[in-house]
Amino acid sequence: MAAAKLLIVDDEKDLLELLVRRLKRKGYEVESAENAEDALSKLKKQYYDVAVYDIRLPGMDGISLLKETKRLQPETEILMLTGHGTIETAIEAMKFGAFDYITKPYNLSELELTIEKAKQSKLLKTKNDSMRRIIKQQNEFHIIGESPNFKQVLDLIRRIASSDVPVLIEGESGTGKELFAKALHYWSIRSEEPFVPVNSGALPEQLLESELFGYVKGAFTGANQDKKGLVEAADGGTLFLDELGEMPLSVQVKLLRFLESGEFRRVGDIRERRVKVRVVAATNREMEKEIAEGKFREDLYYRLNVVKLVIPPLRKRKEDIPLLIDCFIKQSRTPHKKLSPDAIEALCCYSFPGNVRELHHVIERGLLLSTGECIETHDLLLPVDKRPTELEASSYFTLEELERKHIASTLKKQNWNKTKAADSLGISVRNLYRKIEQYGLNGE
Repeated sequence: MAAAKLLIVDDEKDLLELLVRRLKRKGYEVESAENAEDALSKLKKQYYDVAVYDIRLPGMDGISLLKETKRLQPETEILMLTGHGTIETAIEAMKFGAFDYITKPYNLSELELTIEKAKQSKLLKTKNDSMRRIIKQQNEFHIIGESPNFKQVLDLIRRIASSDVPVLIEGESGTGKELFAKALHYWSIRSEEPFVPVNSGALPEQLLESELFGYVKGAFTGANQDKKGLVEAADGGTLFLDELGEMPLSVQVKLLRFLESGEFRRVGDIRERRVKVRVVAATNREMEKEIAEGKFREDLYYRLNVVKLVIPPLRKRKEDIPLLIDCFIKQSRTPHKKLSPDAIEALCCYSFPGNVRELHHVIERGLLLSTGECIETHDLLLPVDKRPTELEASSYFTLEELERKHIASTLKKQNWNKTKAADSLGISVRNLYRKIEQYGLNGE
């Protein structure tokens, strides 16, 4: 870490030289000035972490120098040196942004300790500012869409964003459910608080519980210290439960209790803890079917389903495809490229079973494979669209038959590599194994 930069301003030359030598020995980068005018000249050329000013200076006094420094470098922490007759003035300096003041004659060790505290305060502020910038960048997301059914969803989000009621987001894989969960958070009064996502299908049962609620030292092998869970990390903000239908029944019981009371226990603890979070859940499953099959608790479903957002698939908002294409290209490394009219028409005619996520991947592929400024249809490598229309599906196949055929076809294309097949289908590997068993697929 770079040494902290100090500016010392005092008209007592001997004391000034003593301070500079001592602070340099302590590892600081130190510059000095005997009056405010020289100090201002240095402030216009160099940034300082901490400044130490005598209140009584020839010409411009220390208070005026403090005010001017805060104008030039508001992040610099400033200590004021004061005699007994100027303590009231030093206290006044605190109102203008001074970090602290020290009365002359002072103990050098006391001064060094106060400078170190000021340095740490400056570092903390810098770190917090950096974190705020990072959070702001994360918060800057775009929801693209002008279709009527899409606008209805956005309107509902704006109306319920600042409430505390749980929200259930339903939609096919790739429709951007987490994006809408973020909108619920960042368009609300809790936008400065944490947004904590949890993938309910990505963790084993035992690990999911401890990740959600935390654990105490000794709760299980490897629990060498207390750990705060994601529920606590989200205190004051939003807990986003993605892949809700994947959540094990044992964890569902504990989640239900938390939703009803706001209280929970860390794994291995007997003490109750309380937090206040807004819970948003998302799923691509038919939850009523999951409940009927005993895979999901009905009481938890109704506790979460206070307000339901149904995200329309891309094939039902095709007028948004050109807008999304334009957005994806502008965010790419080659924002100057364009799609040919034929390519745009081909995309608008495609059914996009993978929804917005698939469209994004198709555009990335087109940008990569195109050799000129224009992306042609053949650059997109669109798969043959064998998805039946809704009328055809209802006329010839049940939804289960369609799903079985689609999963079987995908497994075959991926040579029964279940990880790749699950990724293509937009579901978890665990969910894919369940579907294989459900439909009796065996390498056909």
